[in-house]
Amino acid sequence: MTSSQTVTEQLHHLARPEGGLRITGVTKTYPGVVAVNDATFECLAGEVHALVGENGSGKSTMIKVAAGLVAQDSGLVQIGGQTLTKSDPRLARRLGLMTAYQDTSLVNQLTVADNVEMSFYCLGEPAPKNLKQVLKEFDLPFGPKDLLTSLGPGGRQMLEVVRAMIHRPQVLLVDEPTAVLDLNSADQLEGLISNIRDEGCAVVYVSHRLEEVRRLADRLTVIRDGVIQGTHDRMDWDVETIVELMVGAPIDLEFPGKVPSTGAAPAPLFEVAGLMGTAVGPIDLHVGAGEIVGVAGAEGNGQRHLLRAIIGVDRKAGSVTLEGKPVGGGPAGALKSGISFQSGDRVAESVFPSMSIGANGTMQLGPALGPAGTIQTKKLKDKFGAAVRKLGIVSASAYQPISALSGGNQQKVVLSRASMRRPKLLVIDEPTQGVDAKARLDIYQLVSETAQSGVGVLVNSSDSFELAGLCDRVYVMSEGTVIDEVTGSFTESDIVRRFVSTTGKRDEIVDEGARKARRLATTLASPRVPVVVLLLLMLLLGGYAASRSPLFLQGFNLNNLFLSALPLLWVVIGQQFALLVGELDISIGASMTLSVVLASFVLAEAGVGSIALGAAIILGVALVVGLFNAFVTQILGVTPLVATIGTLGIVSGICVLLRPEPSGSIDVNLGLALSQGIAYVPIGFIVAIAVAAAMDFWLFRTGGGLATRAVGLESKASERVGVRVRTIKMAGYVLAAIGAAIGGVFLAVQVGVGSNDVALSLALPAFTACFLGGASLTGGRGTFIGAALGALFLTLIGNTAQLINLSYAWTQVVYGLILLIAVTVYSVAARRAVA
Repeated sequence: MTSSQTVTEQLHHLARPEGGLRITGVTKTYPGVVAVNDATFECLAGEVHALVGENGSGKSTMIKVAAGLVAQDSGLVQIGGQTLTKSDPRLARRLGLMTAYQDTSLVNQLTVADNVEMSFYCLGEPAPKNLKQVLKEFDLPFGPKDLLTSLGPGGRQMLEVVRAMIHRPQVLLVDEPTAVLDLNSADQLEGLISNIRDEGCAVVYVSHRLEEVRRLADRLTVIRDGVIQGTHDRMDWDVETIVELMVGAPIDLEFPGKVPSTGAAPAPLFEVAGLMGTAVGPIDLHVGAGEIVGVAGAEGNGQRHLLRAIIGVDRKAGSVTLEGKPVGGGPAGALKSGISFQSGDRVAESVFPSMSIGANGTMQLGPALGPAGTIQTKKLKDKFGAAVRKLGIVSASAYQPISALSGGNQQKVVLSRASMRRPKLLVIDEPTQGVDAKARLDIYQLVSETAQSGVGVLVNSSDSFELAGLCDRVYVMSEGTVIDEVTGSFTESDIVRRFVSTTGKRDEIVDEGARKARRLATTLASPRVPVVVLLLLMLLLGGYAASRSPLFLQGFNLNNLFLSALPLLWVVIGQQFALLVGELDISIGASMTLSVVLASFVLAEAGVGSIALGAAIILGVALVVGLFNAFVTQILGVTPLVATIGTLGIVSGICVLLRPEPSGSIDVNLGLALSQGIAYVPIGFIVAIAVAAAMDFWLFRTGGGLATRAVGLESKASERVGVRVRTIKMAGYVLAAIGAAIGGVFLAVQVGVGSNDVALSLALPAFTACFLGGASLTGGRGTFIGAALGALFLTLIGNTAQLINLSYAWTQVVYGLILLIAVTVYSVAARRAVA
């Protein structure tokens, strides 16, 4: 390679196999539904082949089958001439197929660099060394160290596509890439798609925006109800014909008629004056009863922040009134006042995936569901049934999980809330994002009818054509403020012309005070903070203990302190891994007890051979317990809490059967051997700290550790890039059981006999130590050193309590208070860092 080559050119493969993507006779069924029926589809190298269809037509299923996320019932998938032999995203990616998903495969709590590195790690390939230059060549306005939460939906979508392109794939699947992009970003993306096609990549392009498809696609294929309806060359189709093929009947593509203007502006129903919020303000605007008012602007100029400030999210100053009455109290207060807000981030903020369609749709009804907080089932069914018929929501029943619906039908369910509640003001962010032509018309009709009933409507959309066809007026924003207002008779061009020349982004022009606050919040959310805090607390507590008792610094007390910490220290190392991957093991106390009981049988005699055999038996049993928990949770799908409580009962029962009463013994010489150390520090303690440090190095300095954190943070996104999510989660249970077994051995030599309940109470301190170290039940957080220091800190509290004669009851109160304070501080810091 020559020095004159760009970094992007250096990423090119030396040769690109021919073949593209071929799907032959693929059928995929779900209970009661044929999602894809005997579908054949081909995308050649060097072409953009569009796949279009209604929401629920089978497009997403075909994409997932090709990407290896879903196993087809029959049929064949070939990538670059090679057959995808099993459903495995990693295999599909290794064959040369990359996918850019509409809801992304990015882990939002990680940085840009982390997300790119993880994608390459899963393929066993090195990530680009100069990622900053690579991003610059793709003209992306962010850097490798930026957190994804700071990018906004448009920035994340651009990164999703560009990350796939950096791999220089043979086949690129792109699903609704411009749904959240403004005009400038959409044009930029079209240029990138054209470039990679010209380089010989086969691009499968899924979009509901048919004019966009016309500009980009060399061929177009229509799918309806899982059946391919035909393939058309670039100029061999028109929008009306394709929509008719998608829907199965002629469709009127016109917007609902606007109410003719009487010349006089409607009296303000809703008014905002001097509104200030995150990256927006000051802003003045008003919406009249029965009026549809739009918000337009280039991506990142404060439109979404404006809508959120209106309902009280991060509102800093200004007045918001509805019917002359002030609106306050955050989102709940806004809803109570009569403002219904529907977020543009459907997945994160609008939909409750595990709940039913009916529950999601009726979420905002509140008192209308029944008196005194009760639910009148018949009334609920009637209301929701009417909304389903009105919006044409396609589902098996109201009890079906909303996650089983297509994106367009999910959006209709979200918008049905407003049609049932009948608010005074409807605030909608991106109402038709990612929905098909027919669904768009249904949503437009709903918005129009809502306005005609006297409700004010404020809508933000990145689609200026949509705003022109739907709205009576449009406010144009730039750099967080309203710079113009489009009124009267206007077109898409009139709106775009007002903001197309403005490039500033208020999102990036935050006052210095806000910058400092964000930097402080990010620092407090760092995994290093709990470690530093725990070290300081131990120094303070140790100083206090030394001042109260001369015995504290005596060698025998320090040795006893470290020995006493060992059982808890080892068990928290295992539990920390389980928490990292988003799991938890309630049965660790029982597992430790089982180790003590087994030790009373197999470690009764000293000797290298007997000790090795006994240790192997104990670890083997721990492996069985861990694999059992992993099987029940990951294969059978039982929730971790229920599964491990069940295991706790089973293991506790085995302990009682083996040792109904305390009996047996553990060789005294083994205890003496394990207590040996350097100065006052036992070897076992040194080894445990070294293991925790090594685990942290692995966690933060290797691709495997990055993948493990990603699984805990967002397992679905991790799976899409080829991370072995199930394997990593199963490993969490195995390591938790092994950590408990090792801790049990150290506990056994301390108690000296086999007791069936000796460690049952250690589960809570183990969780406490992990949380003190920064761990979270949601996964992906904390460090092994932090958890280890948490265990030592709890042991230090107990040691100090004994020296100053503090009662057991007060010691427990101290434990609880420290846990609550630590978890609260870390949680608030993490939330502020994300915000």
